[in-house]
Amino acid sequence: MTTKIFLYILSAGALIYLLVLLVFTTGWYRLKPFTASLRHFSTKISVVVAFRNERMSLQNLLNSLCQQTYSKELLEIILVDDHSEDESVSIVNQFIQQNKSCTIRLIKASGNGKKKALHEGIHRATGDLIVTTDADCLAHKNWLVKLAAFFEQEHPLLIIGPVVYTEVKGGLQKFFSLEFMSLVASGAGSAAAHLPLMGNGANMAFEKDVFLEAGAEAQKQQLASGDDVFLIHYLSRKYGRRTVRFIKNKEAIIRTPAPKNLKQFLSQRARWGSKAKAYDLAWPLIVSFTVLIFNLLLAAAFIYGFYTPWFWMVFLLFVILKYLIDFPLLKDFSDFTGNHKLVALLFPFEFIYPFYILIAATKGLFFSFDWKGRKVR
Repeated sequence: MTTKIFLYILSAGALIYLLVLLVFTTGWYRLKPFTASLRHFSTKISVVVAFRNERMSLQNLLNSLCQQTYSKELLEIILVDDHSEDESVSIVNQFIQQNKSCTIRLIKASGNGKKKALHEGIHRATGDLIVTTDADCLAHKNWLVKLAAFFEQEHPLLIIGPVVYTEVKGGLQKFFSLEFMSLVASGAGSAAAHLPLMGNGANMAFEKDVFLEAGAEAQKQQLASGDDVFLIHYLSRKYGRRTVRFIKNKEAIIRTPAPKNLKQFLSQRARWGSKAKAYDLAWPLIVSFTVLIFNLLLAAAFIYGFYTPWFWMVFLLFVILKYLIDFPLLKDFSDFTGNHKLVALLFPFEFIYPFYILIAATKGLFFSFDWKGRKVR
C-alpha cells in the first residue's frame, strides 16, 4: 500500500467517524433535562441485583436502596447470589434482619454467571418495572422516583440511565473514567437521536413483560456480557427506536467505583467488547466498525512513522482532529455529571486511545479473560 492510498483511507475513516460522532453529539445537545411533574405513583418496582463476592460493597448498596424516597409499598429489592465464596450472603442476611421495613429477597442462583443470575431474579420479581443495578453502585435517594416519573410520564419500554465512575485517583483511573464517560455519553446521544445503541445494566429500567417476551432472542446466553445491549436492540427492532429512552436527570445518576488497575479494566472492556460479534442491527455494527477501524488506522499511522518519519506529523494532525470531534460531547456530558475537570486531560489521552482499542478489541474477540474468579471465553 502506498503512502498516498493510506492517507486516503485514513481520511475516509476520519470522515465516517466524524459523521458518527455528529449523531451522538447532536442527539445529546437536543436532549432536554427531565423534570418530574408526578408526586404520586402506581408502578410496582423490583430492583434486581446479581452479585458475586461483593462483601465490601453490599452494605453501602443496601443502605442506598433502602433510603430511596420511593414508596416502600411499591418497592421490592431482589438480590441474587451468583455462588459467592466470601461473606456476601451473611452480610445480606444480617441486613435483612436489621431492616424489616425494607422488602428484600435473597435468592441463590441455580445457574452460573451474572447473566443467568440476573435473569432468574427478574423472572421471580413481582414488580411491573424492573430496575437493574450492580452491587458496587450507589444511587441518589431520589433515583427511583425519577425513573418511575419518567416511566409514567414518557411511557418508554426501556430507560437507559447515566452511570459515572467515582473514587477516581491517579492518571490511570482518570483515563478509565474518561473512556467510560465517552461510552455512556455516546449511548445517551445515540438514544436521543432515536438510534438506540447501548446502555449499562448498572442503571436500566424496563417492563418485566417485555423482558419475558424477548426471551432467548435478547439474552444470548452463550456470551459473557450484553443482556442489557441486546434487550435494547430487540426492543428498538420490534417496537420502534423511540421506545428506548435516556433519562437526563442528575438525580438519576448511578455512581460506581472505577477499575482498580489496568488488568481489571482490560478484562472488563474485553467482556463488554466480546458481544460486538453478535450484533445483528446495522447501526451498532456501523458504530463498532467505525470506531475500531479509525483507531486501528491511527495506531497504524503511528507505527508507519518508524518507516516514514514525517508520517508522525500526520498521526499528530489526525489525533488533533479526533480531539476536536470528541470534545463537544464529552465537555457537555462531563458538565452534566459533575466531572468537568477530567476533560482537561482528554487531549493527552487521545494518544493512548488507539492502542487501548487495539488491545481491548483483540482480547475481547479472540482470547479468554478472567472475571470474578472465572475464566470467560
